[in-house]
Amino acid sequence: MYSLERPTGTYKEHLKKRRIVVPSFTEDEELKQLLKLYQSNRIRTTKYSFLSFLPKNLFEQLHRFANVYFIFLAALNFIPIVEAFQPEVSLIPIVLVLSVTAIKDIFEDHPVFIVDRLDKAPNEWGLT
Repeated sequence: MYSLERPTGTYKEHLKKRRIVVPSFTEDEELKQLLKLYQSNRIRTTKYSFLSFLPKNLFEQLHRFANVYFIFLAALNFIPIVEAFQPEVSLIPIVLVLSVTAIKDIFEDHPVFIVDRLDKAPNEWGLT
């Protein structure tokens, strides 16, 4: 099971293969470089990121039956045979509802984003 042979390679190569548990605010430059190889384990509680807001928000809103229903009615209004009034007018209610809900979600998620940014490790504040 265990080998009595001496490990091959340099000590630094051996360190990279082993698991090292160190605080993230260490002063050792070699350990700082090793820590940069790994992803941060910071916890994010925000629902959206800048890039994921539009797709995630639309995905959540299209799970509501009323939104899908009004989109269906707006699409039907573009067919000349079943057109009840101007097709562009039928888009106003659903666009307004989707926009107001998206703005509400932004205002709800922004304070959580601010708290996540304030919740940093001591070395990110410049404290040691």
